[in-house]
Amino acid sequence: MAAKYGFSDVREALVEDLKGPYPTKWEDFVAARILGEDVFGSPKPHPNAVLNLFLEQNIKFALPFAAYRAGLGGPSALVSNNPGTVLPRLALASVIYGMGVIRQTITHAAYGIVYGRDLGVCPDRSCILNVGVNPAGARREALNKISDVMPFGEIGGDMLSPLSLGTLVCVKCAKRLEKVHLDCRKALVWEVLPSLLGWGGWEGV
Repeated sequence: MAAKYGFSDVREALVEDLKGPYPTKWEDFVAARILGEDVFGSPKPHPNAVLNLFLEQNIKFALPFAAYRAGLGGPSALVSNNPGTVLPRLALASVIYGMGVIRQTITHAAYGIVYGRDLGVCPDRSCILNVGVNPAGARREALNKISDVMPFGEIGGDMLSPLSLGTLVCVKCAKRLEKVHLDCRKALVWEVLPSLLGWGGWEGV
């Protein structure tokens, strides 16, 4: 409405308010208290509707993270035909394809982290890596459990969320895995979010 009726100052203020919830830098993402469509209050809009708004209004800086938020709902939510949620065909195809590539990449990376590193035998009896005197089967089972929770962090499907291993491993082992997982989230997910819309890196946003 601000754009329609020429209230440029109001529009600029509204766009400025979006820079926190739709960050373009990793540091701002980590520090944000409100992310994505939560900034709009109640009732919270569908992520597709937000992405459509940003596309229509050419709010370019917010588009990569908005596309990611829309992609978290999976293909069924992305192809919603409810009023205001139907995405342009090219944007829809790009987000579906890009989210698939990112999920596959981070899943492979998580598998490589768990099975490609010497996680050792932990002396802490509360740790799943305390595999005892017969380590072969126990270790395989432990690594399988760890790799199952590595790709998508603590919130179902959200590849940018922090890793939560619960009580699977001890504090010491958790810190090691959390550090590697943090690097993975930053390099393999955050840095490629602009590609969800067919763009290069963040430097072009």
